[in-house]
Amino acid sequence: MSAEHHATLVRRYFDDVLNGLNGPDPGRALAIVDQLFADDFKMGFNNATDAEMAHGRAAHKAFLVDHARDYPDDHWIVEELIAVDDAIACQWHIRARHVESGNPIDVRAADFYRVRDGRLAELRRFLDFQSFNRQKRRSTAIRAHPAR
Repeated sequence: MSAEHHATLVRRYFDDVLNGLNGPDPGRALAIVDQLFADDFKMGFNNATDAEMAHGRAAHKAFLVDHARDYPDDHWIVEELIAVDDAIACQWHIRARHVESGNPIDVRAADFYRVRDGRLAELRRFLDFQSFNRQKRRSTAIRAHPAR
């Protein structure tokens, strides 16, 4: 399959799965995971070793459901997408609201995918967790400035 086809897999992941989970038919979004991902799909964050990566489509679906619950109004935007042979690099942006704190989240990150037999087989996501967690925790209260 072509690099263009591989790029289409990633775009469908963002458009139909990530942006679809909080839409009117989240079951459809999860069913698309079965179409796009290899049975032995694996995902890891930053520099995870193979042992630290989540393995299998079911593990990824659980991750997606947890994310959709924690960020019910998320919106994912692909900013750059480059596909060469079986490798795809994607820079993306998410805007969301953390349900527990009510804080807005505005994060950019990058994904690197591998395709095998026409399906996404591996995802390595590179994300600044310090910034992400800081956004989740920051106080939304307005503080009075002390008098000088």
